[in-house]
Amino acid sequence: MEWIFRWLRSYLTCRLKGGDMERFFNLCRYQGIECWDMSLDEGVCRCCMYLDDFWKIRPFVRKTRVRVRIEKRCGLAFFMGFLKHRKGLWIGMAGCIVMLCFLSAHIWKLEFYGNSYYTDERLTKYLDTAEGIGFGIWKSKVDGALLEENLRLTFPDISWVSVRMEGTSLIVSMEEMVKYDAAGKKQTLPRYICASQDGEIVSMVTRSGVPKVTVGNTIKKGELLIDGVMEILDESLTVAESIPVGADGDIWAKVTENYSKTYPAGLESRNYGRAAWKFTFSIGSRSISFGKNPYEDGETVYDHITRVYDWWPGIHIQTDAFRPYTNVPSWETLSEIKGEAEKELSDIIHEFEEKGVQILENNVKILMYEDRVEAVGDFVLIKPVGEGTDIPPEDTQIHGIGETDEYNGNND
Repeated sequence: MEWIFRWLRSYLTCRLKGGDMERFFNLCRYQGIECWDMSLDEGVCRCCMYLDDFWKIRPFVRKTRVRVRIEKRCGLAFFMGFLKHRKGLWIGMAGCIVMLCFLSAHIWKLEFYGNSYYTDERLTKYLDTAEGIGFGIWKSKVDGALLEENLRLTFPDISWVSVRMEGTSLIVSMEEMVKYDAAGKKQTLPRYICASQDGEIVSMVTRSGVPKVTVGNTIKKGELLIDGVMEILDESLTVAESIPVGADGDIWAKVTENYSKTYPAGLESRNYGRAAWKFTFSIGSRSISFGKNPYEDGETVYDHITRVYDWWPGIHIQTDAFRPYTNVPSWETLSEIKGEAEKELSDIIHEFEEKGVQILENNVKILMYEDRVEAVGDFVLIKPVGEGTDIPPEDTQIHGIGETDEYNGNND
């Protein structure tokens, strides 16, 4: 903060040379003249001092024969002198302040909080048409208490409303009444949570319903985990009433998921053997050949490459190359397929992580064969296994859990 006070007081950066500078600074210190940022370089001293102190050093300069030169002027006094002859800048600053004050005195934004039944568009239209409150209205024309009362009278479903202004925003906060329609309320159906796959329970949170398993139990697919029907017993410990409450909870289990996928090698490469050559020398209509095609019997597959070189007008040299080959799976292609398999496996792992599934073990291996690439193995995961259903499992139906006459609609 010290530099702010120095800037407000204004100071100079001076260059001192020659004379007795040590005596000069002693005289300044004796008179209480403050100097800072002092440096000495090849007999030249630089320092900073306040503007009002600068006028006091004249007698010291004469006594010590020190030559003083001003290098830099800083501070409010010099800044005001800079602005003194720039009327356009002053007018622009004044105009900005006036414009800022003018715009700050208006409402430029309407915000609504707590509304769900009444939309922002409907409330904005009401304020504009009925209350005359729109974008750009003066703040002084908005009566918050009157607006709150009118909103409660116009919209009877609003139980509480508050109107306040923050900056250039008019903020309307409200609470709407929740209507309860008993006649239209549907009967709650029992809902069961069953296991979606085999595993071992590691975590279980039951929010409603009756849990049928605990942490550490081994479960099978389709097994009932949380019962959505609560049984009330009488004094004789028999079921007096079954109340459907709906099952709700989070069940996490340690499961093993097998993974197997085959990627066939769709491309083949050619394994070439040693080439046989044939050379033909032609002059006009006459020609002579050296070598032959040893694969004319048709039992060997080969490539035939012919090239003709014009050595002189009428003189030609033709070369024929016969290269036998066999088709084999391309290892380069298999490498690309392996990369595709690794990428797909990485995507599956990333998908597990996005769903919050914890991967304990990744036992998937990628194997390369002559004609295919296989990704085989399994994952050991911790994942949610609860699956909600409105139909109880078969064993639950047999024992009659939750199937009372009251739930079935028979009140006799």
